[in-house]
Amino acid sequence: MPKSLTRISLALKIRLLFGLALLGVIAAALAMPWYFTNVLFEQSLEGPARELTRLRLLEWQSAHTKNLKEAYAKSNVANLYTEKPEADKPETLDPLPTVGHREGPIVRSFTGLKPDDNTLDRRTRKAWAFFLDHSNIDIRCVRTKNEKGQRIYRGFRAIRCTADCFGCHHEKHPNKDLRFYRGKLVGVVDVTLPQNTTAQTNLRWTRGAILVGGLIAGLLATVVFSILINRIILRPVRKLNRLTNKVAEGDLNARCSLSTGDEFQHLGNSFNDMLIAIQDQHVRLQAASEALELRMEDLSRKNTALFEANQMKTEFLANVSHELRTPLNSIIGFADLLAGREDSKVARYGGNIATASKNLLNMINDMLDLAKMEAGKATVRFDAVSPLDTAQNIVTLMAPLAQKKDIELKTEIDPDLPIIQSDGGKLQQILFNLMSNAVKFTPPGGTVILSAQFGLHPNGERNDTILYSVIDTGPGISEADQTHIFEKFYQAEGVLTKEATGTGLGLAISRELAGLLGGRLGLHSTGGEGSTFTLIIPLSTDSK
Repeated sequence: MPKSLTRISLALKIRLLFGLALLGVIAAALAMPWYFTNVLFEQSLEGPARELTRLRLLEWQSAHTKNLKEAYAKSNVANLYTEKPEADKPETLDPLPTVGHREGPIVRSFTGLKPDDNTLDRRTRKAWAFFLDHSNIDIRCVRTKNEKGQRIYRGFRAIRCTADCFGCHHEKHPNKDLRFYRGKLVGVVDVTLPQNTTAQTNLRWTRGAILVGGLIAGLLATVVFSILINRIILRPVRKLNRLTNKVAEGDLNARCSLSTGDEFQHLGNSFNDMLIAIQDQHVRLQAASEALELRMEDLSRKNTALFEANQMKTEFLANVSHELRTPLNSIIGFADLLAGREDSKVARYGGNIATASKNLLNMINDMLDLAKMEAGKATVRFDAVSPLDTAQNIVTLMAPLAQKKDIELKTEIDPDLPIIQSDGGKLQQILFNLMSNAVKFTPPGGTVILSAQFGLHPNGERNDTILYSVIDTGPGISEADQTHIFEKFYQAEGVLTKEATGTGLGLAISRELAGLLGGRLGLHSTGGEGSTFTLIIPLSTDSK
């Protein structure tokens, strides 16, 4: 849905909220006078009802002792007030209200009746029950409707037995229904006050005036509020909105010029301070960016030079190493011949030369391998390899050196290991480096174990890897040395030459080779408790 259809402006929100709040305030303000006008109107009816019923009661009391029927039928008060219908019907005892004309005060006797008697209308029965429950109240006015649906008001006055009544209505009266006691409710005077005889019209005019006054007050409040809101709130907000749009378009030189003397001016000043800070920061960032670009160009040139120098170094090492291998092989060959002479002195010298030459050749081979890997020229040929045969070959190669140092070699190889897809030469080179280090650093009488097992998940199930472990009982590797042990040219305690000769490239080369095979090399060691090097190799190139 487009944003223009769902977006509501601040001005519209304020007008809507103010309109709802104004309606609520006006309704609450008019509810009280509306209610009290109705209450006052109903109370104003009590006066006429009280006076008419009092006059009728006095008239009836003075006449009923002489002629009861005449007391019911003739009434000067009723004649003054009542408009007779077209068919003039004689009034009988306890007549019901005549619909369609104004009915004067009627005396209704309860003698021989009960409060729930159906001969009485509902309003009369309710008045009877009310006067029974409230013996201290003699007058009651209620609002109702006649049979034509016109609103009328009926007034009831209670007729109670007094001391003057006991002259006739004593306890020995032959009619039990006419035996009264003081305060007994014996009847009511019922007067109907139709709408056209009351102040209903005035009530309507009063309510209309209240509604019109509320409407005028609401309109005036809306106009005044709209003017004030537009000048005090909306106009500064629009200026700030235009300013933010300019800043969003990239104009950092725009400034707020509000001078309202209130929070909007303070907000504008803060916005100006923020723009100044942003502009200063932008200038500094631009200068820093330019300096950074210059620095990056300089670093790029230096990086290119370093890369070229590293390439030259790698090619130089590869060429020199390759050229040194041929004369070294010749030296080793002649040294072996000298070592086989019968002259013990010559044989000893020849053996020393052969040993030194072989060590130098191993160093050159390591440097050549490292140079190839750094140059990205190391190739990997994946083929079918037997982990069992590879492990046994390594143990066979290391047996003479282990026997010479009186070190016991053990193997723990799972016979169920399958044929894997890997580079057999590089796998053998890794294991050879690990085994030679283990034999080299394990003291006489120690043990070196070569283990080959299936790799396991944390839940103990087999995964698609083979785990080689080389375990020795040597001096172990400290925690400080473990963080650097796989670095190039690093040896324990940072010494390049020790009692055990080496270049410190064996583990670095082994880690690079493990990465080429899709595996990884790890170490677990505790000082004085030996070391365990682990090599994890995938079963195939698909499981790497």
